[in-house]
Formats: sequence, C-alpha cells, structure tokens
Amino acid sequence: MVLADICTELDLSPALVNYHFGNRDVLLAEAVATAHRRLVDDMNEITLRPHATAEDQFRARFDFRFDWTRDHPGIDSMLNYTHVLDPSGAVLSTEFQERIGQTTSDDMAGLATCVAALYHGHPMTELIGGDHPLFRPEFADVTAYVALSALGAATFLTGNHPGSTPLAAQFPALIASLRDDFTTRLMDAVRSQLAPLKESK
Repeated sequence: MVLADICTELDLSPALVNYHFGNRDVLLAEAVATAHRRLVDDMNEITLRPHATAEDQFRARFDFRFDWTRDHPGIDSMLNYTHVLDPSGAVLSTEFQERIGQTTSDDMAGLATCVAALYHGHPMTELIGGDHPLFRPEFADVTAYVALSALGAATFLTGNHPGSTPLAAQFPALIASLRDDFTTRLMDAVRSQLAPLKESK
C-alpha cells in the first residue's frame, strides 16, 4: 500500500498525513486500531440486543464477527501478527498498545457475557465483566478458549487465509456450512467446560 495512493483517494496532501502520523505504517496502524474499536463496540451492542435464548445471543455475536472478517480481510492479521502491523518496529508505542489492550479487554467482556449467558441459561442484558456479580473467575479460562477459537475460525473461514482461500473457491458450500457448524460445536464445547462449574455450585 502506497501512501500517495491513499492521499489521492482521499484528496489529502501527503505532507498533511506525514505531519499528523509521521509515516505510512503509523497511519495504517491507527486505521486498524480504529476498525478494531468499531468492531468490538458493534459486537458488544449486538450482544446486548434482546435475544430469545442464550444460544441466540452467542450466535448473533459470532455471525457478526465472521461477516466482519469476511468484509475486512487482512485486519485480523495485522492485529494479531506484530510484524505485519509494525514492520519497522516503530509503531507499537506504549500508548498505542494500551489502546489496543483496552479494546481487547472490552471484547473479552462481550465474550464473557456470552459465556455467562450459556452458564446461567438465559441471555444477559449487560456486559459481564470481572467485577460483575454474575461473573465467576472460572469464566476467564473459558472466555479465553472462546476468543482463540473464534479468531482462528473467523480468519480461516472468511478471511484472506492462504490455506482456506483455495478451499473456499473449490467448496464454497462446505465453507459456508462449516461456519454455522463451528458455532454450534463451540457452544457445545463451552457447555461441557461449564458443566463442572454448575455441579460445584
């Protein structure tokens, strides 16, 4: 991606962009951070919409996540592979990392809300963070498992993943059905991890 092309598309002066951001890598990192923030805000808003069941709440969040990754190929890679986001080693300042970290924490709160919904057997109407009375410390492990699973599945099934791109071209119906199947299996896996917690109440 060439900075001059971006400036031409947006009718901006390259000197103005360089003045505010310093270079292309910082500009791209800021764009990724902004997109990530919007993604998490949108997912949390969708999670807290009225849902008939805990399963509906869980699925609504993951459907949105998959669609977003499909429509924004490459951003997940930039968020999760430092050498892609910061090729020069000059972008990831402490302040920038703190912002990304806060966004990720807010994402985890939304995921923990879905986990809590499956545990309690009904949709949650507010985010269930670590200090919420409905939160259990054991949810943290399950939430981390969900986060890793969801990110991997979203990138593989809908993103610009080198391994899955030819599969999607050859077997589009299979890839589409795997998305729904993955979400169902993930909910089943979460329930099995939550079962011992319920029994120990």
